[in-house]
Amino acid sequence: MVQRSGDWLLAVRFQANCLARPVDEAGPGGVADVVCRTGGLQAQSWRGAAYAVRARSTATTFADVSRAQEIDRSVVRGWFMRGTLQLVATEHAGPLLGLLGPKLIKDSERRYGELGLTEAIRSEAADLIEEQLLANGPTSRSGLADVLVKAGLIAEPKGQQVYALIRHTGLLGRLCYGPGYDKNESWVAVRDWLGKPLALDGSLEDLAGRYLTAYGPATARDFATWSGLAVPVARKGLQAAATMSFDVDGVEFSAVEDLPGCADLRLLGEFDPYLLGYDDRRHALADEYRKHIHPGGGMLRPAVVAGGRVVGSWKHSDRSYELFGDHAPDPDKLAAELEDVARFRG
Repeated sequence: MVQRSGDWLLAVRFQANCLARPVDEAGPGGVADVVCRTGGLQAQSWRGAAYAVRARSTATTFADVSRAQEIDRSVVRGWFMRGTLQLVATEHAGPLLGLLGPKLIKDSERRYGELGLTEAIRSEAADLIEEQLLANGPTSRSGLADVLVKAGLIAEPKGQQVYALIRHTGLLGRLCYGPGYDKNESWVAVRDWLGKPLALDGSLEDLAGRYLTAYGPATARDFATWSGLAVPVARKGLQAAATMSFDVDGVEFSAVEDLPGCADLRLLGEFDPYLLGYDDRRHALADEYRKHIHPGGGMLRPAVVAGGRVVGSWKHSDRSYELFGDHAPDPDKLAAELEDVARFRG
């Protein structure tokens, strides 16, 4: 097995994850290309997903991300990898839910039980929610809550049951996010929004191949962490998809190509996939700086990354930054990134 260094691993992953900016297309098409190449972008924060697009493209804007989802509908926002909100390519939505949906629903059963949401209630709610969306189009959370309360399926319109039932319907492939984000978000029926139902026919080998293309070299635990699959299942997928492997510090990493790597600098937004795609982040994020970026509570803050390593943090609000330790990235590259953030916002 070919032996490689930790520096090589970071540079190659940086290149694989589109952070060398291979996407030059402007507009919604550029957004769709980034989302497809990365296998999906975490989108619990809409701003985070948008800035993930910026870091991987040269000519897209914040408004283009909304247009790709709401007008072109070339990307879909819903619950996919790990059961968290993601922005994925429309053509990948059905295969992802076909492969991951049943496990994600099973993993949620304990929470459903705590909320008193039996299988019968969830089934009836999914039918009712889809009927509402087909009849009335994009609907807010409060609108869906009113429907569920009137049907006697839940008692409180502002409780956690509402979101759990919306998410469950999404995991079945029957709804996704529609127009708006943050406080103005809405949901739509998939077969109305996309013009047809999703084909829930996922392939483990295909998903593993897309993962390695975007995140490789990686381990089975990395793939499991990114996808939400069990480690044995993830290992089976990597074994089927990988075409080569490398030894880094005594650990075997699977890959589908041997990229030249890239040691450039990027400003990554919150919840960037580069820091969410692996089980072990120590290669990219040193332990002494971990709390600056990953303080706990599910948060992952914006990061300055150079040569594949996190070397600082930054803020969207005023584009200020703080470098860690004695790291001194190229000031011209850092200035160029800060200027591009302003361009992206418009």
